[in-house]
Amino acid sequence: MKRYGPLIAVPDALAVGDPGRNHLRLTPDAVILREGVDSRGIVPWSRVERIELDVPTTRFRLPGLVGTIVLGALTAVALSDLGVDPDDGALTLTVDGEEQVMPLSRHHVGGYWAPTIDGAHRLLAHLIANPEQRALLAHPEPLIDIAAQLARESV
Repeated sequence: MKRYGPLIAVPDALAVGDPGRNHLRLTPDAVILREGVDSRGIVPWSRVERIELDVPTTRFRLPGLVGTIVLGALTAVALSDLGVDPDDGALTLTVDGEEQVMPLSRHHVGGYWAPTIDGAHRLLAHLIANPEQRALLAHPEPLIDIAAQLARESV
């Protein structure tokens, strides 16, 4: 599975957040609010006005790698699972003029590299503004590359 910041390609959709926990699943037809495999709601794209992520960020380019290495080393020293999970962030979904704030689970301890969030926001805004582009969500891997390009342009 291809991943860039909070975006991850899953079968037939683009997930925003950790697909094993609280996340959005973006399909060509709708935005699906999920908690792991359980659906918490489905919103047709025609009603979505904005998606805004509120997650910790960092200017360090490889936060997931370093967080994984440090946590792995601490776990090895302690000889047990430390039970450290990334804190949830949040997202604001504006539907028909009303804002809904919900938890958004992250992939790793520590913040996301700030440009990946900028790229994700720009991609989400583009999908909202350009309905014909949502067909690309059926095969989301190229969208990850587009988000990465958008992030590089914001650096």
